Amino acid sequence: MSQPNTNKSYTEQRVNFFLKCIGEEMFSLRKSYKKSIKTVAKETKMSPGILSKVEKGTYDNLCMTRLILLCKYYSVDIRDIIDRAEYKDRNNTI
Repeated sequence: MSQPNTNKSYTEQRVNFFLKCIGEEMFSLRKSYKKSIKTVAKETKMSPGILSKVEKGTYDNLCMTRLILLCKYYSVDIRDIIDRAEYKDRNNTI
């Protein structure tokens, strides 16, 4: 019976790592635009705390709506962000 817990733990680890990869992409974009968290938060109508958690990969409730909003804000295709995050995830290069 320990197998399901192991699988759940592994799945959670993978999801957490993928969120970190997405967060790293969002952080890099913000820095390349030379924007502060407060500025991006205000312009996207997100709280600075949520934005910080997204960038750190610790926001468990990251929904597609927020991710799409951030991608639109940074003028990037969401597929590019996901592809880069998947590449990092596959290669464990974060």
